[in-house]
Amino acid sequence: MTVHFEKYNSVMNPHSCPSCGHSTESCRYRYQNDSSDSFVYHCSNCSLEFLRPLPLAEIDERQMDSIDDAELFNRSLFQTLHAKLIIAPEISRVQKLLGRTDFSMLDVGCGTGWISRIWADAGAQVTGLEPSAARAAIARERGIRVLSCYAEELDDDERYDLIVIRHVVEHLEDPKAILRSFVSRLNPDGLLLVVVPNIDCIGRKIFEADWTWVLPWHCNFFNPCSLTSLLEGSGFQVAKSWQTPSPLWYPESFARKFPRIGAMLKITPLTMLLFAPLVGLGYISGHSDNLTMIAQPGNTVC
Repeated sequence: MTVHFEKYNSVMNPHSCPSCGHSTESCRYRYQNDSSDSFVYHCSNCSLEFLRPLPLAEIDERQMDSIDDAELFNRSLFQTLHAKLIIAPEISRVQKLLGRTDFSMLDVGCGTGWISRIWADAGAQVTGLEPSAARAAIARERGIRVLSCYAEELDDDERYDLIVIRHVVEHLEDPKAILRSFVSRLNPDGLLLVVVPNIDCIGRKIFEADWTWVLPWHCNFFNPCSLTSLLEGSGFQVAKSWQTPSPLWYPESFARKFPRIGAMLKITPLTMLLFAPLVGLGYISGHSDNLTMIAQPGNTVC
């Protein structure tokens, strides 16, 4: 399979932004996959960048069954640091906003459930949502109740105090429809926690087309403005927002930029340490690698 991604500043057939609905013709990148071309559009209204036409047109094509990346490559150090530096602050902020430690939670795209287990151990009653049978089986072994379907297929009347959608929104063709459906699935005073990659991170600014765009699975590329726009247009108000660093995006980007050297790189703690200065610079400058927002229902849907 021939895959090519390049900068491609041009004007193409207009598409509506999946975040704010604004029509745009402005393209910044071209993605070539065998004989088909897709383009990364830029919305001048909310600044979302999105891929059209979708290379993965069918919902079942979006499924990801790999285990290693869902488990942070089975590196206990990575998992420990992630739990303490990323997940623990999430839990603390949610508990403070809800005013309690025991609450019901839907973890959309729970993967193998190792993060769901951290929330459960902190007092949450967790239900996972995971379409991959391989990943869902591992989550169930960890004691997590799992619904085996995509977010678009969720069909129950259960309500939750918290819905977490971590690294899923960037995969969705119509993210606004999914987030709007979550409004009715939340209990009064319930919360939505969203985590996505930050396309305005320092890594993308350095590596540009060689950045880890995760194509063809990712089709929406957010910065703080476009994610806020999506949440507000879906009926939410942002209560908390912050950025978090992640060195995991960098080795693949470096290997793509410098293939001869990059071919020798493996995902190890030492490799991550090599990129620590870039990760730290992004965090300090406000251009870190991931975006997290906690939102509450109540905004007027546009």
